[in-house]
Amino acid sequence: MSWECKYLRETFCDKRKQECCPGAKGCVLEGRFVFPLRTDVPEKSPKKKD
Repeated sequence: MSWECKYLRETFCDKRKQECCPGAKGCVLEGRFVFPLRTDVPEKSPKKKD
């Protein structure tokens, strides 16, 4: 599977004004897909019940 992003220029995202990071906040892919191998985003810790 492949895709093209109209905001991607080489490795830079013109929409977010920084390096491309698929699924990051502000990305057109945010919330649409899951990126299980990403290491730049810490995992959410489960909520504790009181």
